[in-house]
Amino acid sequence: MLNATIYLTHSLVNDELTLKDKNVIIIDVLRATSTINVALSNGAKEVIPADTPTKAARIGKGAGNSLLCGERNGKIVEGFNLGNSPLEYTSEIVKDKVLVFSTTNGTMSILKAKYAKTCVLASFLNINRVVEFIENLNEDFVIICSGKLNNFCIEDTVCAGMILRKLKKDKIELAVNDPEVTSEVLAKHYLKDASNAQDDAVLKMLKETEHGKYLIGIGFEDDLNLCSKLNSYPALPMYQNGLIKLKEAFDAEAVQKAAMKKTVIHDSAA
Repeated sequence: MLNATIYLTHSLVNDELTLKDKNVIIIDVLRATSTINVALSNGAKEVIPADTPTKAARIGKGAGNSLLCGERNGKIVEGFNLGNSPLEYTSEIVKDKVLVFSTTNGTMSILKAKYAKTCVLASFLNINRVVEFIENLNEDFVIICSGKLNNFCIEDTVCAGMILRKLKKDKIELAVNDPEVTSEVLAKHYLKDASNAQDDAVLKMLKETEHGKYLIGIGFEDDLNLCSKLNSYPALPMYQNGLIKLKEAFDAEAVQKAAMKKTVIHDSAA
């Protein structure tokens, strides 16, 4: 049986040491984890999360071939190249670029996992891939719902609940407490059968949320449409050593390092 722990907002994580050596899943459906997934799927080299726009700008000065990306109050930071709309992150714009990324809620959540054993980013866009990752991991895990301005939000909690329901459908036994039960109840309420939810049910839910309504009000309704598309970007962004890359990129680097080490040992022995 796996212990599943959900923090319904990142503000409940007191500091980075809370997540030390844990397996962590970060959710910010609207929109950071969705946008980062789209960006990496469209060829961005890597994403560097930053807690403030000032820090992002400082990092950007030292990062070659980079773009400054992010938002405050849903809108692009003045002087940045891109905001937090996944529709902006086309392959023509982001391919092979380093994205220095700072958002109101999502990057704050990600940075709290700096000492985690593993950390992956989840949204509706890659939910099956995340479930597969947890199943293959077969270890206790923690889900961080980014929330909004240190408070609870529906969309992240529903996504977390859907993950749990999918795991249970696959016969994974989970030990849960009230936050986890709450997430499952919300997922069932909004998505009916959350294990087999459809895009239209997810979109309807997003349009009913506080932040969804806000984004529609400032002109980002099309973002909700994209963020509701289940498994449309089945990639797995992973946060490791201060960088976010696709899991395959980290795996390839690990293989390369192992090969180089083997070569060095062989040469020294000869």
